[in-house]
Amino acid sequence: MKKLFSYIIFAVLIAGTPASASELLRVSRAESGDMIQLYFLFDKAPTFSKTINERRLNLIFNQTELKKKITFFKPDDKIVKILSRMENGNFILSLFFRYTPQHYTVSRNDDDKIVVEILPGNKYSKSYQNLAKKLEGLTVIDRSRVDYTNPYIFSPYVKNWMTFFARYESPVSISIPVTFTLPPFPIIGMLPPDKEKNLQLLSPELFKLADEGLWEHLATRILEQLKSEKNVETQKKLALCYGEVLFRADNFVGAYKQLYLLQEKYRDELIGSFAKYVLLLLRAIHEDPHIAEFEMTALAENISQSNPLAPYLHLSRIETSLASSKFSAMNSLLLQDDIAFPPSIEEVREIRQADYWYGINQPVKAYAAYRLVADSEHLVKQPYSLNGNCATLYSQKKFIKSSSCYDQLSTLVLNKNSLGMIRYRADMSRLKFMPGEKLIDGFTQIENAFPGTEAGNRAAIKKTDLLLLQKSSALDWALKSYSSIYEKAIAREPKEEALFKQALVLSLLNRKGESIALLQQLTREFRYGHVLSSAQALLIDLLPGEIKRLVEKKQYLKALVLAKQNKELFRKNWLDSRYLVDIAKAYDEIGVYEEAQRLYLYLIEISEVDQREQFFLPLVRASFNHGNYTLVEDFAAQYTFNYPHGKYTEDILLLRLKAFINQERFTEALRLLPSPLPKKKDFYKLAATIYYRTDDFKKCAEVFESLEKLDYQLSQEELVMLGESLMKTEQYDRAESVFLKIKATNPFYDQSLFHLAELERRKGNEKKALRLFRKIAEKGTNNRWRDFARKALEFEKTASGLQVGLQ
Repeated sequence: MKKLFSYIIFAVLIAGTPASASELLRVSRAESGDMIQLYFLFDKAPTFSKTINERRLNLIFNQTELKKKITFFKPDDKIVKILSRMENGNFILSLFFRYTPQHYTVSRNDDDKIVVEILPGNKYSKSYQNLAKKLEGLTVIDRSRVDYTNPYIFSPYVKNWMTFFARYESPVSISIPVTFTLPPFPIIGMLPPDKEKNLQLLSPELFKLADEGLWEHLATRILEQLKSEKNVETQKKLALCYGEVLFRADNFVGAYKQLYLLQEKYRDELIGSFAKYVLLLLRAIHEDPHIAEFEMTALAENISQSNPLAPYLHLSRIETSLASSKFSAMNSLLLQDDIAFPPSIEEVREIRQADYWYGINQPVKAYAAYRLVADSEHLVKQPYSLNGNCATLYSQKKFIKSSSCYDQLSTLVLNKNSLGMIRYRADMSRLKFMPGEKLIDGFTQIENAFPGTEAGNRAAIKKTDLLLLQKSSALDWALKSYSSIYEKAIAREPKEEALFKQALVLSLLNRKGESIALLQQLTREFRYGHVLSSAQALLIDLLPGEIKRLVEKKQYLKALVLAKQNKELFRKNWLDSRYLVDIAKAYDEIGVYEEAQRLYLYLIEISEVDQREQFFLPLVRASFNHGNYTLVEDFAAQYTFNYPHGKYTEDILLLRLKAFINQERFTEALRLLPSPLPKKKDFYKLAATIYYRTDDFKKCAEVFESLEKLDYQLSQEELVMLGESLMKTEQYDRAESVFLKIKATNPFYDQSLFHLAELERRKGNEKKALRLFRKIAEKGTNNRWRDFARKALEFEKTASGLQVGLQ
């Protein structure tokens, strides 16, 4: 009935919905000689049209939606601008060219791709159409434009690498917990209906103890008063006061028990909500602010905006959001303007606004916001906020102020790691306006005071920098120092920096090979590090000379390994391509095509038209082996478009099918599967998997049968698929013979035994079936099939009992 109901709903929805639109999934661009090729991949290819007006080509895809996160290729000197829009359910992509295209075609491929092929114009093409055809190559031979993504070009150090020791500074992150703002003591002073009158429950002597921070003594006195109190309402208030005092005395266990009992016992009363608020503050400080933030949101529904507690609860919600890094929720609370804040905490709310900008990494806005509260007495009581203020002063190059700020912050922080980083940052501030030699002792003190910490390692690096800058002949000593720091450091930033500076010193010592080895180690270990671009720039500086030296000595394998290890630099054209000629020959000679993806792609781009096809197969294979299935699809599409009857068609199709299977895109793989199948074992194996995963069990069994005729021995997993397919198609005798081949070491062994038991039951061999079920239930390793077997045994036992009863 439930299934029928779902079907009815689905049918109604379908009846009221127009035919679904096509969805544009991806756009990729390739260049083949003079031609630009654009590949548009859809879930299903739409109808399309195009218009052209001088240098603007409009591609109109009817009834097409745009995938939200889709990215287009970047404009360049040929296609200078790209605009997209939706209009009446159609997606329109407008391409603006530097010169009017000489020729273009738009066609549909067999696999739901629409291909746009464009021959760009040049400065001659408009006035001299005939001449332009002879000069088509002019549009692609200009490879001299500056690539500003090249780290060698934008690096500020390449002209003088010694400046790296003076100017480089890795980002600093100082972790300081949020200090939560507490309501005034006692909280019963805000408890309706008596509010301030509740303060009369405590004697002046007790208030004096609170002012002096003698919370444990105060807790004892309130407990004594609570025990002697007879009035129930007064008992409730004193009990809340007692829980609050335990909280302020940092007695987590005692406060938790007291407040929890109160909020549970008086859940439907306002005093229960007050107790829960203090309990959530306790948990935010001592446990997880994420939980407190969530529960405070629910609590806010029970506290009216007129309640004196409301602004404190609202501020606590802001602070728990900050402590939980839930900045979107924090911003919404900060923007809420329907709660009146008392003057005593209004400044705190303003400080939290500055904290918000700091938390979302908006240093300019944070700087402006902190300036508004710079003189607040609350700021110096909030280490988290003071740290944000110091950081924004530093980021805005207010180094004199930031040094003083960090000095002040150091008096509020006890954590050793944080304190070391604060002192380090204070001296880094001073380094911006004081001579470096005067700060060597300061960094040495930090190194000695905080050994083994990130601050200690950073200080050791900076001390070494300053000494090296004083005496550039101390390169050997500096190398040992950086090496020692790298070995000791644990934190990512100082470890990365020390490793790069080792490599830099080695290059200055003319030990190029050792320097390259360390730079390669750095790019492996710190792929997303802050020094990566500098390491790449130094590699670009050193590699050409080293590769040239190896090739001249005919040490092709070493040159090949070195090029392979730095193939990204070649792929991005950051290294001169003339070194690829010998490298390509070396790859060809040893046959390591799967390691040469980027090299083959580049060779395709620069080779003559009749030489390109040979590189596509190893390129697609390399993309597949690297798990770049999107690239497999793109490169394979480019090959099939350019070589519709190419000699590598079947091999590349095989890789495309494998990529679809690895992504579990079985429906698309099925659509791509050729019919009839090429008589190759690999095609049969893939086809069997595709048919099995798309529930075409008859074809799956047929393909496995064809495989066996090719003298192919099915793997254990393939035997399971075959057996399941035979079961689904009711070929029980054949299924039994297949399941009997499944070995006990196979993870699908329990499944095969279960099916064998089912088959024995079908033949009427109940005892044998029960033996198999019992074997699975007692010795099976797969919980699912063991449970199925036990249920089968229980069902049999129940059925036997019923038969006895009937007799």
